[in-house]
Amino acid sequence: MKRNRSWVNLVGTASLLLCMLDGNAVRATSDYIVRADDKLKIKVFQYPELSGDYKVRANGTISIAPIGDIPVTGLSTKEIATQISERFVRSGISDKPGTSVEVLETRPVYVLGDVQKPGEYQFRPGMTVLQVVSLAGGWLRFNDPALMRLDRDSITISGEMRNLVRRYYELTARRARLNAELAMRTDIQFSNDLVLRSQVDPAVRQLIDEERSLLNIHVDALKTQIDSLEQNRGLYEREIDAIKRQIEANKVQSASVERELVEVRNLVKRGLTTISRLANLERMQAQLEMNEQGFQTLILRSRQNITQADQRIFDLKSQRNAAVTAEVQKVRMDIDDVSVRFDTNRSLLVEAKVTVPALVGVSDGAVETKSLVVVRMLDGKTQTIDATENTELLPGDVLRIQRTILPGTLGIGTLEQTSMMTPVGVKQ
Repeated sequence: MKRNRSWVNLVGTASLLLCMLDGNAVRATSDYIVRADDKLKIKVFQYPELSGDYKVRANGTISIAPIGDIPVTGLSTKEIATQISERFVRSGISDKPGTSVEVLETRPVYVLGDVQKPGEYQFRPGMTVLQVVSLAGGWLRFNDPALMRLDRDSITISGEMRNLVRRYYELTARRARLNAELAMRTDIQFSNDLVLRSQVDPAVRQLIDEERSLLNIHVDALKTQIDSLEQNRGLYEREIDAIKRQIEANKVQSASVERELVEVRNLVKRGLTTISRLANLERMQAQLEMNEQGFQTLILRSRQNITQADQRIFDLKSQRNAAVTAEVQKVRMDIDDVSVRFDTNRSLLVEAKVTVPALVGVSDGAVETKSLVVVRMLDGKTQTIDATENTELLPGDVLRIQRTILPGTLGIGTLEQTSMMTPVGVKQ
């Protein structure tokens, strides 16, 4: 019996050496546990006809004639070799059998979900989740040309959104300037958000300065025209005053001539003066009357010029108000258009960055999480295990991988709340 035990020990040693020398076999370790569906290579040295490949049945046994069924599930290869040898001894077939057991194949492990190449992979003892993921090509990456196009589109959309934000600043600054022009103010009341933005953005600060310069140019030009017309109006008013004074003087002179005419007519009747003197006075009186009519004509002409000046001032203001009002309406429509285009691009960018997770970068504040779940059959029952990258797998395990992208701060909010500090109140 001692000799039999020696052969049993020899069997274990031989099986281990053979497994280590056979590069095609699964790496044998003393702690590897054989399971159903594993494929074993068994050599019985005294009976080469019994040697061959044996697959572990679903009930956990193999069958070797003439010793019958041998339960192997839950045993190591060394323990299986020892058990086979002992069966030969107990059956009286041989008192010194030499047996080696190698694991040729095990049940594969299966990978599902967000990896490059889902499928089944040969199990290796000590295999971890991370190793299986590497066999499956690594975490899922989008190499499809259409998805790569989405990546380029997201860059283009982001640039377009930045341009829209810049355009929004321009339009809101212009609207503030136009409102100042309508009120004929010399300064612009910009929104608080635009003023705050100008403190950190030199481009916005330059934009505000340009609008102020435009306001001064436009208001000064209009005021210059109005001032010129008002000066002409003042000249005409002073001219009327001067003509009125001339009329008063003409009236005084006419009254004097009238009194002299009365006296001269009496003298002519009495023969005390000549007719020529009377005729001269009458001609002087007629001239004075004509002078007064001319003065009245000049007054009418001056008043007409004043009316024309007033009308020109009114027309200038009306035309400017109409032009500015039309421009304000256009600016309002442009702001609405910018808002709609921004919302459209924001929706497209959300689709590119959320619906296609590969396009979400850490620069956007997105957080990537991985759900690693191992589904394992134990005693005929399915067991679900929350795994990590270092979790060791067993033959037949199903590894289910799901990557989740938490958007975080994408920087693609509304036009009023972008990461570029866009002012609030788009539609005012």
